[in-house]
Amino acid sequence: SLSSRSLIAMAFCLLLLAVIAPATAKLVTFSNTAPRRDTAGAIIKGHDGPTQRFDPAVVKISASGRTSGTTPSAGASAHTAGQTAEPFYYHAMGYPPCNETGAVNGCNSCIYGKRNSLLVYTSPDLSSGSWDLVDTVYPAADSNWPNCTYFRTQAVYNPSTKLYILWANTAGCAPKACGLFTTCASYAMGVAKSPAGPFKFVGTSEPTPSSLGPIKGFKGDYALFVDTDGSGYAIITHGIAGAGHRDMYIFRLTDDFLGFDSSTSTGPLPGPHLVEAPAFFRRGTTYYALLGGCTCMGLYGGGVAVLTAKHPLGPWTNVTATLDPGCPMMKQSSCYEQGPGQVCNPVTQAQQNYVIEVPLVDGSSAFVWTGDKWQQSPDGLYDEQPQTWLPLTFDGDTILPLTYVDTFTLDVAV
Repeated sequence: SLSSRSLIAMAFCLLLLAVIAPATAKLVTFSNTAPRRDTAGAIIKGHDGPTQRFDPAVVKISASGRTSGTTPSAGASAHTAGQTAEPFYYHAMGYPPCNETGAVNGCNSCIYGKRNSLLVYTSPDLSSGSWDLVDTVYPAADSNWPNCTYFRTQAVYNPSTKLYILWANTAGCAPKACGLFTTCASYAMGVAKSPAGPFKFVGTSEPTPSSLGPIKGFKGDYALFVDTDGSGYAIITHGIAGAGHRDMYIFRLTDDFLGFDSSTSTGPLPGPHLVEAPAFFRRGTTYYALLGGCTCMGLYGGGVAVLTAKHPLGPWTNVTATLDPGCPMMKQSSCYEQGPGQVCNPVTQAQQNYVIEVPLVDGSSAFVWTGDKWQQSPDGLYDEQPQTWLPLTFDGDTILPLTYVDTFTLDVAV
């Protein structure tokens, strides 16, 4: 019979093999000509939100933890060889089945009727046909979220509180929705112990008026970012009345990620000044703020500007206003100049949504730009409008111009 020492040695060898075994992979083909579908074959009814893997330990991992040599962003998964990766989470907006306008101005009263949903989908590998709807945060019978019109949702992990924080932009709330003597602020927040929810509403917040400059305006689209030291940041749109001016500001978040440290106001950021739908991420030691072109859910989408910095609070440098080569954003004077023969005719035919960091089987990461293809639903209704996904390519720290492709393939670590 085997001795105890031999059994221990065998167990150690098996454990060692499990640790050093290569990560499993799923070769995933992404299509921009067919809608993404869930596990039942239905078209995903999600838009306007981030897709990401979460790993609470990622903020403790140094840059050497990646074979690519890049510092992982907090919120991206630190995939360990030989282990099954956690799923991707898509915190998405769901819009009601209203008729599309089919126009450059895609907004109508239906999507401002407090009927927009806050949804959570999951997928093991991002492939079409693998998605499951795991939670409806709002509206739901057990939801304590206020009766508001919501746009653009995002969740992040707070390594200090060990909670997941879900944000949504409010755009009109019912009277007394946030309390008898409280007016709902521009951003609503909920917390959960899991990225799948349930997310309990805990309040609303917005920066102080003085932190956004001398001219009063609305607070709109935003993106959240958690750095490798656990600090949280928000980039937000500050819109001045009318269609001709929208700027971006960046703030450090409070320690609980439920508010703004208005003393850290950075902005208005350089570059074009008719922007919304931002994306905020880190690759290596470079921070990227991608600013989307202004459009009210309009046909043809919008352009993309790129800003870079070595710290989330800047200073920021305007690198290009033509990441989408079909849309020179500096030449736009309104939110409705998109389409053939217009100043802006984006090659993506989409408005920027989010940049997904996709862990690959070789230990590196791909960065995938995503955008919402408004007014292009297969059934002519808002709830099934598709998206464009395109891989970003880099020359050093410079993002090369977007190139539209019908399909592309990634070796996703799973």
